[in-house]
Amino acid sequence: MSQHEILFPKPVTVLVAGRKVVVTPVRFRDFERFGQAAAKAIAIAAAETTVQLYAQARDSGVLLDVLRSTTTLSRWRIRRLPAAAAVQLMYEVIRVNKDFFEQALVSAANVLAGAQQSSD
Repeated sequence: MSQHEILFPKPVTVLVAGRKVVVTPVRFRDFERFGQAAAKAIAIAAAETTVQLYAQARDSGVLLDVLRSTTTLSRWRIRRLPAAAAVQLMYEVIRVNKDFFEQALVSAANVLAGAQQSSD
């Protein structure tokens, strides 16, 4: 990859209840909301069972925020997912986007290190 190339995360397809669902990258306009929702979801998961996690995520709007902005599922379908599937899909969305951001940070660090070396 050249230093002038911008990374774009690739959508990932997963099966949910026998249907293909595309997990998409977080859009810039949803970035802050996604970050807040993902942080809440991770904090909730630390001490809760799957059923409690789903109930809290649904009631706080985290689940709908994360899945609506980053999957091809409609609001109607998201609300009708089984709890375990919804939670698993939410963490898959977080994982896909986390991997991209980690890759982008490494790339940025390499570019900055190269720029610093060339200025020395």
